[in-house]
Amino acid sequence: MNDTPLKLTSASTAYQRRRAALAAKVSRPVVFFSGHALARSYATNVHIFRAESSYLYFGGPPLEHAALLIEPGSDGRDGCTWFRTPPGPDDPLWLGPSPSDTVCADASGIDAKQIKDFDALESACTNRDVAAFTPHHPDTLSQARRWKLSEPNDDETLAVVDLRLIKDDDELIAMRFAAQAGVAAHRAAMRAAQIGHTESDVQAALEAELVRRQCRLSFSPICTVRGEVLHGECAGRPLQKGSLLLVDAGAEEPGGYTSDITRTYPASGEWTPIQRHLYETVLRAQHAAIEACVPGKRYLDVHTIAARIICEGLVSAELLTGEPADLARRGAYGLFFPHGVGHLLGLGVHDLEEFGDLGGYAKGRTRSERFGDCFLRLDRDLEPGMAVTIEPGIYLVPSIWERNDLVRPFEDVVNRTRVDALLADKFGGIRIEEDVVVRAKPSDGPEILTADLPNNPDEVSAIIQGA
Repeated sequence: MNDTPLKLTSASTAYQRRRAALAAKVSRPVVFFSGHALARSYATNVHIFRAESSYLYFGGPPLEHAALLIEPGSDGRDGCTWFRTPPGPDDPLWLGPSPSDTVCADASGIDAKQIKDFDALESACTNRDVAAFTPHHPDTLSQARRWKLSEPNDDETLAVVDLRLIKDDDELIAMRFAAQAGVAAHRAAMRAAQIGHTESDVQAALEAELVRRQCRLSFSPICTVRGEVLHGECAGRPLQKGSLLLVDAGAEEPGGYTSDITRTYPASGEWTPIQRHLYETVLRAQHAAIEACVPGKRYLDVHTIAARIICEGLVSAELLTGEPADLARRGAYGLFFPHGVGHLLGLGVHDLEEFGDLGGYAKGRTRSERFGDCFLRLDRDLEPGMAVTIEPGIYLVPSIWERNDLVRPFEDVVNRTRVDALLADKFGGIRIEEDVVVRAKPSDGPEILTADLPNNPDEVSAIIQGA
């Protein structure tokens, strides 16, 4: 090995503070595995490696087959051991030089004497009760089972969740960078959205901009004229006059912090009356939901604010009839807005979702069983430093309208003739998404990391039309 540079997101002292904070909350050792690259079709043909998020958060250098062991009561340096796999003799030939132990120790704030071979982790855990945070990578899972490591209990998981929920200054700098990369990529996508081009042309423009900025996609992008498929992928369909194109994509900067942005626009830049009306409804819902992102606000209430405004727009579009407030209480919006208003954001595009509802739901809160609301990924009270997405939408989803169990309870308020006409016209879907950080002072409002990407329908049209 040599002194190849290693750039981590935060200062070494920040990692030490995080490890010390965790060590004060746990009563047994905890180990975080980095994981390994997953095979595509055979062992040496692998996907790009991305280390496990909590391992990165506590200062683990982003190398495969590594682990970070934190003892209870540690000060963040003493009592912390990094286990890594030294490169083989042929690795520099294929992979290039690796950062030295000294470089890794300095970057992560680990004492160089506390760096050991990965194989030594087994003996370090033998006859000890160790909680293992293990990514879903086959080799890592197999090792954890073989070494008889325990899964973390809820208290240990929540100790990690509580720390990662609140973003510090270093993390926010990284997230702002990821947001700006995502904004640039979406602008490139808008410029590529021309009649005669395809979904693939748009996605190619978006991805090229991320590569230019040394970022990866934060998830498999959604770039489709079939926006009613919530996680639909690019299929190379042509962009035609009257089509709505939904592009949901984000950037992951080198340290693992992400952005997540959605824009929807007509391929020609020209809105039909119903497209514009429903788009502006979604935009109003989003603005109101963002404004509500202040300390102490329950995220479920943010979702409800957006849902009520969507009901108002659906009534004025003559898709629903009745009082919007009553429709919202009944959940009629779920037929058109069948997902939550957003999710946590940070180290991963759905931050902390690896922990399930322990990550997203506060103690004592559970998911609704009502269609649409049951997909809400977050129900916590907002705190300064929390980062979330706000992404309401309106969709005409054929599979929803084919289900009597979903539609029958609302037959008295649905204008089925109007709905069926939009379904026949393959209306698709509209979603608008911003990345938001809660500020300490409610009067300041939240920080919108993605504010530089226009969402006003006229401004969007102008970009597409080259103005």
